[in-house]
Amino acid sequence: MITKLKLTNFKNFRQAEIALGPFSVLVGVNAGGKSNIRDALRFLHGVARGYNLAEIIGGKYGDGGQQVWGGIRGGTSEICFYGEQEFTLGVDFEQRTAMPPHPTKFQYEISVRCGFNGAAPRMVAERLHMDGQPDFVRQEKQYVGDEGQPYFPMDFESRFQNGLTVLERFDELVSFRFLDFSPDLMRIPSVPGQVVLSDRGENLSSVLHAICETAELKQALSHWIQELTPMDVRDLEFVPDAAGRILVYLVEEDGKKTSAASASDGTLRFLGMLAALLGPKPAKFYFLEEIDTGIHPARLALLMDLIADTTRRKGIQVVATTHSPQVLRLIRPEDLPNAALVYRVRGAPEGRIKQLPDIPNLMDAIKEQDLARLHESSWMENVMEFTEGKPQPFPLEETGR
Repeated sequence: MITKLKLTNFKNFRQAEIALGPFSVLVGVNAGGKSNIRDALRFLHGVARGYNLAEIIGGKYGDGGQQVWGGIRGGTSEICFYGEQEFTLGVDFEQRTAMPPHPTKFQYEISVRCGFNGAAPRMVAERLHMDGQPDFVRQEKQYVGDEGQPYFPMDFESRFQNGLTVLERFDELVSFRFLDFSPDLMRIPSVPGQVVLSDRGENLSSVLHAICETAELKQALSHWIQELTPMDVRDLEFVPDAAGRILVYLVEEDGKKTSAASASDGTLRFLGMLAALLGPKPAKFYFLEEIDTGIHPARLALLMDLIADTTRRKGIQVVATTHSPQVLRLIRPEDLPNAALVYRVRGAPEGRIKQLPDIPNLMDAIKEQDLARLHESSWMENVMEFTEGKPQPFPLEETGR
């Protein structure tokens, strides 16, 4: 599990860090930097997948010319904080192993020169620390040895394969998904046996089909569909087309059948989240942008419960962004330390991050006033403006002069 993300001169963050737990929520105004946190996690995920820096930032294409990785928004010209030439990303994470039974803690850091005026981005330094072990360190001047091979100066050399990074050995950073559902793609039939839901929701019907092959999981799936939608679903059917692809139909108590092709966007988003969390091959980490999109407020509590329960029961980690006060109202007390405000103060160009419990006086304020109400009134941003911002002169019309 990832426990902390650290950003230095990355996108709009000069120096920031965020603590993460099983279920973390990011809240803040537009252009504060929530999507840049997603980009930072995607960058580390690309490193862990073994892509080179040009592919991570600019996109990777398969042998047939199809894009298999979308790159980082803004490319090399906008990946560094304004005026800087290098950025550093760090991540703390835990890996559970049979021996010893407690998690092993790791700290990883990579520094990258952004690449300007047509130059390619390049790694400046890479460091991995594991509890009780010497650091693995690789720097730009150490990158190539006498025989033209990557050079590893510390004794981690015997533990990791040569390559761009040591992260390829850690499933905690390889098994990432960044869900951004497209209802149109979720309505397309899929071939049975395709059990991995794409980030855009493709293969929805075949993933649901795989879930339904286990009676217990099918029962759980039907239960959550009944809870999350007004439909009285009692069964799921999978109807093949002429090419052998299947499309899911939701069968209600009175026999009415609704296919994915005609289901509402909100219902499809629910089905996508259920497929991701309950499917046979769940990722270890999911990033969900605007978790409340298309979700009726009356059903949002059930979705929050599903995520909170599943993350703990299955060891899945979820980070979600939101603008919704209702989401904050529904955060469980045990997840509040992992909720964070992403914000900017007037006169400062950089984005900032503050865990909600660390906002001055917030914990006292929520004893008397609902957290959602504080969010609606911009109370949290106003507090950070007052404590961190520069005093601003009042306009003349407000001074009475």
